[in-house]
Amino acid sequence: MAQFHLAECYHNGLGVDRDHTKAVELYRSLADRGMAQAQIALGGCYEAGEGVDQDFDTAIEWYSKASNQGSDDDWLCKHLMAACLYYGFGTTKNQTKAAGIFEQLAKDGHSDSQFWIGECYLHGEGVSKDKERAFEWFSKSADQGNSYGQWMVGECYYWGHEVTEDLTKAAELFCKSAEQGNRNGQERLGLCYLYGRGVPSNFDTAIIWYRKSADQDDWNAIIRLKSLGKWP
Repeated sequence: MAQFHLAECYHNGLGVDRDHTKAVELYRSLADRGMAQAQIALGGCYEAGEGVDQDFDTAIEWYSKASNQGSDDDWLCKHLMAACLYYGFGTTKNQTKAAGIFEQLAKDGHSDSQFWIGECYLHGEGVSKDKERAFEWFSKSADQGNSYGQWMVGECYYWGHEVTEDLTKAAELFCKSAEQGNRNGQERLGLCYLYGRGVPSNFDTAIIWYRKSADQDDWNAIIRLKSLGKWP
């Protein structure tokens, strides 16, 4: 268990510099020995592309291993089952059924599921497209401190989607997401600093955030750094 806590420290930057690659190494060591918590954490790294290349297939494999052990986290098992249905991993693709599961879990207050059902409504996948409901679910997720929810609500304020455009609010939300290590939030915060949108223009700070995002293999950040002559 001490090794798992150490992995969490590296993953979240608690008491040590954040190092997703090191966290993945530790998670994998425990996951290979059958620790369900580590298998779920490792799956999350593959899903988010933290410390490894983003790979949904491998993420689902690790989630499934945890689920097959009868993980105590019942909501997560349901959430992962919905993700399998959403993408058609190991089962017939059924986004309608996936959205139904995500929405029920979202109503139960789970922030990850709130983000996912928001995505379903945003893109009309498994449900009728409804950007207003998407914003509502993203906001519920963000209100619980979910970095993906914060990023997406920031996007809404940035572009004025279903809410009055507010670049200052957008930058604040991107910052909250970025500080949790979310590469999407980091890339968007870099954009804000580069062009002075919602924050004072600061080229050096923009590059710092772009690099943090690029270090997690965010392609948009890498492209931007290349265009600015700052990559590699």
